[in-house]
Amino acid sequence: MSATDYGDFGNALLKRFWAWADRLHANELDGGRRKGRPPVLRREFASKNVLVPPEVVKARSIVSSLPTPERHRFFGSFKSSQALAQSVFGAVCAFGRLDLLDAVIADCGRSAFLNESSSAHLALEHQVRTLGEPRPTSVDVLLEAPSRRVAVECKFTEREFGVCSRSKLRPSDSTYAQQHCNGNYQVQRKRRDRCALTEIGVRYWTFLPELFEWNTDHDMVPCPLFPVYQLARNALAATVSDSGFDPNSGHVLVVYDARNPEFAPSGAALNQYDAIVASCRIPGLVRRVSWQRITASLTAAPELKYLVAGLNEKYGISPL
Repeated sequence: MSATDYGDFGNALLKRFWAWADRLHANELDGGRRKGRPPVLRREFASKNVLVPPEVVKARSIVSSLPTPERHRFFGSFKSSQALAQSVFGAVCAFGRLDLLDAVIADCGRSAFLNESSSAHLALEHQVRTLGEPRPTSVDVLLEAPSRRVAVECKFTEREFGVCSRSKLRPSDSTYAQQHCNGNYQVQRKRRDRCALTEIGVRYWTFLPELFEWNTDHDMVPCPLFPVYQLARNALAATVSDSGFDPNSGHVLVVYDARNPEFAPSGAALNQYDAIVASCRIPGLVRRVSWQRITASLTAAPELKYLVAGLNEKYGISPL
């Protein structure tokens, strides 16, 4: 995948974003430069980055589906995958149409979401508090039914998934002496455990060997968790709940833009995705589906016509 390919993708989006902004938000932007940068709504107008219907009650329900304190730093940017996720998943909740997701098929041929969502609950930015993390994992979207959980990771223009930050700690960081890692799964810096996170009580490695072909009884060079860290944390969010750990109780679903070259062969994000799928002990534990395929499912609901049109006009996302 060449930088030119991604540049073409990004430039096409910027052109579309600015056309939308000039038409609907000309007096609500932050005043930043136009060239090489997406429109960004001022903080007081950030909610307008979410696509909503003309019905006031439904619009309020969609906007309130994500509390303001849970918004990412750049929520007001038109490139925000969080705002895109709220537009789509907030809408299916507000209109009571989770059933539309039942028919969506992941790229692997399995169900993307649930086979039956009539008793399911959907939450945006769900906080996971079962892993002993100092900073709890926040799942973009959690779809939960009595017998299954789907941890949804939403991507849009992102070029890759998050990696473990322990190897990126600098000597000036307060946790450097205790937690810095050289990228290998081995005892370091006078620690007792092979993982710096295990040392401080994080329980990832209590469960990871049950989900992936990673064994904790020997050193691993390099650490297999490092490059797929974000995806692995989502897998834990899907399988570790207040009631315990069940490796067959859920799956991760990555939602991506089919036009993003990083999710095409040789792309950085797809390489990470393929790496974790290859390590899975549980078939179907990690799945992916495009925004375009999800949008196709929305066309079955006349009440979501505004959303299908908005996804196309603002983002260039059309049914596939």
